[in-house]
Amino acid sequence: MAKSINNIVTEGLSGRIGKQIVFSQRNGETIVSKFPVRTKKPTAKQIAQQTKFSNAITYGKNALQDNALKEAYTTEALKRKGVTAYNLAVADFLKAPVIETVDVSAYKGLASGEKIAIAVTDNFKVTSVKVAIVGSDESTVEQGEATLKEGKWIYSTTATNTSLSGDKVVVTATDRPGNQTIKEITL
Repeated sequence: MAKSINNIVTEGLSGRIGKQIVFSQRNGETIVSKFPVRTKKPTAKQIAQQTKFSNAITYGKNALQDNALKEAYTTEALKRKGVTAYNLAVADFLKAPVIETVDVSAYKGLASGEKIAIAVTDNFKVTSVKVAIVGSDESTVEQGEATLKEGKWIYSTTATNTSLSGDKVVVTATDRPGNQTIKEITL
């Protein structure tokens, strides 16, 4: 791979020349590379990734057709060097939110209104965080939406739960394209 600098013939060029050379654009620079040689059929994982990427491209194109989404992605893309709204929409589709921490230290199950704090990150925006408290017998004790306060998602309990042994707190974080991440904490 090489960069083409101050070359009036190749500046802004993208595509391939035969099966020898490939030109591409990255952050305003022309990159010259050798044409890839594929010797094997794609594996099942590669086909799955290609399908996922194809779906991401469709999402990116559709997101830019929606004026509100286009504005949101454009505003965020302008803060990042070399990133377009389309790039950001595709990346958002490909990357699910990450549940960093679930703080259950204040949850004792003794009264309603106890707080469970959740730290969730995403490359664009987390749209919702749901919390479910599940008993050791797999019955749902309570569930509901957490609210965003000062950079953390806070869930306030609504029911008492005297037997915490073996119970689980199940957190589900969702981003704009609908990617979900689930994390379970056993009490």
